[in-house]
Amino acid sequence: MKTKQRLTPAQRKALAAYNFAVTQEDRYLGSVFVTSAGQRAIETKTREAYEACKRLGMTHEHGL
Repeated sequence: MKTKQRLTPAQRKALAAYNFAVTQEDRYLGSVFVTSAGQRAIETKTREAYEACKRLGMTHEHGL
């Protein structure tokens, strides 16, 4: 059995920000008040959080 890699404090913070962004995106896109501009803004925040995680060397093994 292979153990899960530990996250550095920066990775932990970036992963929490990514998970929050994904949650906010799901919540917003499930709303009846979705606009195209709002959708692009939310997707941009999620993409930026994902890219921050990738810059720190995180992969699907870390929960992305």
